[in-house]
Amino acid sequence: MMNPMVHRASAFPRKLIVDIHSYCNARCTMCPYPQLSRRQSQGVMDRRLYRRIVDQLGRIGRQHHFRPALTYCYMGEPFLCDELADYVAEALEQDIDVYLNTNASRMTPGQVDALLRTGFAGRINISMPGASAKVYERISGLDYAATLKNVDYLLSRYDPGRVLIRGVDDGWPLGEKQRWYAYWRRRGVRLEYLPPISRCGRIGRLLPDKRKQRPVVKLYGCRNHHPLLEMVILYDGRAVMCCQDMGRELIWGDVAEEGILGVWHSAVRTEAINRLYGGRPASRSFLCSRCEQGLTAAQAVQMLLESAWRKYIAGRPA
Repeated sequence: MMNPMVHRASAFPRKLIVDIHSYCNARCTMCPYPQLSRRQSQGVMDRRLYRRIVDQLGRIGRQHHFRPALTYCYMGEPFLCDELADYVAEALEQDIDVYLNTNASRMTPGQVDALLRTGFAGRINISMPGASAKVYERISGLDYAATLKNVDYLLSRYDPGRVLIRGVDDGWPLGEKQRWYAYWRRRGVRLEYLPPISRCGRIGRLLPDKRKQRPVVKLYGCRNHHPLLEMVILYDGRAVMCCQDMGRELIWGDVAEEGILGVWHSAVRTEAINRLYGGRPASRSFLCSRCEQGLTAAQAVQMLLESAWRKYIAGRPA
């Protein structure tokens, strides 16, 4: 029987996460980057490859009558790139909706001004894992005062309603959550409070015990359906399973050689989607079996019921 969640699948990616470079200046306690960056190849994307990628994505959007989305650096910090505004401008020229994920520590006034001159009007998601300097600096390894100064400058120049402050609670002390909410609510920004996740078991202490204890699990989908809708492209053109695949465990193909659609329809990606949504036994060697977003049968049924209930409530007359 067809998994009803696969109806979300698209014949083309609707969003790309592109590593224009693979470097990050943070050392977050809930992120495997500090360890992985010492073992993995690192680099900067060839500018010609980037232009081919945005050209192809823009063409897909025009052919299928939708506006695709793009963001940068699933492993890195985009504002470490001095020419970030130029990359954004090239994507906007292709009618691509650009948004940014950043720790804001290098989001200097000059970078902000250059970004806004491009006509950028997308969402900016800023990681602020703590309301106090002590907690923030313990978790991120960054300077709290310097980052806050950059955020203050952004909010003085940009619509706060397009800024989302994301707080990942990795051992926050008593009262930190309340202080975090109280401070940022006054600034008029959107807020997202999250628990940390293990990144497919890369941070072992964060992996739920149920996942650790099951050598084999049957999977019925992804909670956020990332692999059905988006593609993550490394600086060298290779595409990985999703934004949680920081270990580069499952390579779909090479966009530099096969193009976006060639990789999207590759045999490797097709097999991975079938394993994730097919209810087939998956060992711990398959990264989705170690991911908190991978759904068991019970979780998939619960999601479908919740979705149906929300649609019912939304459709009822007032």
